[in-house]
Amino acid sequence: MRTTAIAAGFFATLVAATPAFAQTTTTPPEETSSAEETTSAPMPVWLKLSAYSGHAGEQVSVAAACDAEASPLTTRALRVTQPLAANAEGHQPWALFAETVIRDVPEGSYPVSFHCGGEPVTVYFTVLERDSSPAPGKADQSPGQTRVVPRGAPQTGDGSLAP
Repeated sequence: MRTTAIAAGFFATLVAATPAFAQTTTTPPEETSSAEETTSAPMPVWLKLSAYSGHAGEQVSVAAACDAEASPLTTRALRVTQPLAANAEGHQPWALFAETVIRDVPEGSYPVSFHCGGEPVTVYFTVLERDSSPAPGKADQSPGQTRVVPRGAPQTGDGSLAP
């Protein structure tokens, strides 16, 4: 009985004190002069490729961030199949996307760039040596090796030696 009375008294005190605890004092915001106005941080500007190296004919997706006017993508290594454009639904208007295919150019490193608000943004793409492996489905004809083509059914025996 005594425990119940103590708990009830504690609960009543807590309920009675809640409005006092809930009160908060606020201070008015400080006045700022027009010269001290705060500005938001500038949006980061970047250019990213889905791959930074590859062989001729492979596809490479491009993503860029620019909250200003963006120029078209320029590069000798990639042929632009879909130019830099924002999402058609208007999501993240600063995000731009493009699709490209690697051109048949000599191997080496090539700049890939665009301008955001007049400032250049550049990354480098490496075109790899032309792939000399055979196309899928074609046999490898190495010099000096004779290819033997089997004829007829496999010769597995008649089963007379089976245990």
